[in-house]
Amino acid sequence: MTPAVARRASGPAAVALAVVVTAASIARGENLITVRAVYFREPSTRVVQPIAEISHDLPDGWDVRASYLLDAITSASVAAGTLTGDNVFTEIRNEVGLQIGKRIARTQINVAYHYSAESDYWSHTASGAVTQHVWGDTGLLQVSGGVSFDSMSSRGRTPSCAKPGELDCYLRSYFGGVGYTQIISPVFIVQASVEASYLDGFQANLYRSVPGHGYEAVPDTRLRVAVAPRAAYYFPGTGSGLQLHYRYYRDSWSVGSHTVEGRFFQALSDDLELRLSFRQYFQRSADFWCDWMEAVRQNLPSCYAADARYYPGDPKLAPVRTSMPEIKLSWEATRLRDTPFLGWFAAGTFEISYARYFQNNATLGDAHLLQVGYAMPY
Repeated sequence: MTPAVARRASGPAAVALAVVVTAASIARGENLITVRAVYFREPSTRVVQPIAEISHDLPDGWDVRASYLLDAITSASVAAGTLTGDNVFTEIRNEVGLQIGKRIARTQINVAYHYSAESDYWSHTASGAVTQHVWGDTGLLQVSGGVSFDSMSSRGRTPSCAKPGELDCYLRSYFGGVGYTQIISPVFIVQASVEASYLDGFQANLYRSVPGHGYEAVPDTRLRVAVAPRAAYYFPGTGSGLQLHYRYYRDSWSVGSHTVEGRFFQALSDDLELRLSFRQYFQRSADFWCDWMEAVRQNLPSCYAADARYYPGDPKLAPVRTSMPEIKLSWEATRLRDTPFLGWFAAGTFEISYARYFQNNATLGDAHLLQVGYAMPY
């Protein structure tokens, strides 16, 4: 939700409401065009991601939202399908999405479909959510769920996960969640959610291998559970907002994590807003993971037993600690109203943000994240 939309919300809790209303997936209540561009850079990977989204209110409580996303990933990583780490490879991923919603009295019903495709991976996802306003519209209860059907194939070989006579491997994911948002006062909002997903099928990387064992192997099933409380407070006297987020994650592979994030909003003028945020992430490793990369660097035998059933090469299953400070500016372009040509953009909001991503995993490396965007009601 843009600052322009937030300030149109009723009451002084507008800034605090921004994150809560977005997380609850409530209809925007207006016709909106949004375009964004994301640039991500780490030592071995570059990602350029343009995004376009349009939402439109229809008669009788209906609304529709369509989106398009393009990922252009340039990488020298074997895990990205380069086959050798010395070759640079560019992968293109296209994703389209469609969501239809219906408002019935105090109930919002949404159904959505997303399709993602790249040269060796295809995904279909269908989901739905029901949001109910309660307690005199001071509370929101949401129940959501969905299913994803993914298929993948390997360049240059038939992977062992493929069935006889086929070239593709498959993954099925089932997910659901319950969330509740409560307005405590005009300036204080709290939210809590519980999410779970069950994955069944091939979950390794088709190109990543472990010395002495071959292509990596991980379990075919995975149960994931996450619990996330949040709080938002607005200080009318200073035009400031504060948000605190916490997320606890645990799965059947024994991967567990804690994420803590704080966001501070400050209105610099009637049309300019500053957001400062900091996120810290702590993760314990999967119970079948070992630091095989360190063994390679020290020319030691593999830490995976010769008869090991699972031997992942994914550094994201290792112990991970990351931090990410970010700065963001949002500007309502009302001052352009009387400027020739640029006046067309006066009704919208421009955004730009920069984040620095630090992590303890030398294999992945630190990264830069730059985002620019524009949202305009029509």
